[in-house]
Amino acid sequence: MHRSWQFEVHGRRLAVMEWGDPQGVPVVALHGWLDNAASFTLLARHLPHVRLIALDLAGHGLSDHRAAGQPYYIWDNVADVQALVDELALEQVVLLGHSLGAGVATLFAGAFPDRVSRMLLIDGLVPLD
Repeated sequence: MHRSWQFEVHGRRLAVMEWGDPQGVPVVALHGWLDNAASFTLLARHLPHVRLIALDLAGHGLSDHRAAGQPYYIWDNVADVQALVDELALEQVVLLGHSLGAGVATLFAGAFPDRVSRMLLIDGLVPLD
């Protein structure tokens, strides 16, 4: 199964791609800088038993850019991930992050440890600031 959808947070549209079993373990996938949610398309083929949920971070893919003059602080992505998890009414998720997405996943897990059951990081480092 594959579907694409959007939701709104603070007046911005964020785009999401989903694959796999809608009843499977929810895995929130966060892409790297200059990537988008479609980066996980090939991986999704190998994970049909999970619910793979890939977010286009603000300014990437089909998601809206942040407001003019608003910087792209990594922390703002954490709030967008929280909005996604809340939108889906998920109590707990697995986080899968690549590069920038790994940094966002690490910050999210630190801020909301009860909402993260596992974390998988690909080419990820802990954010410096």
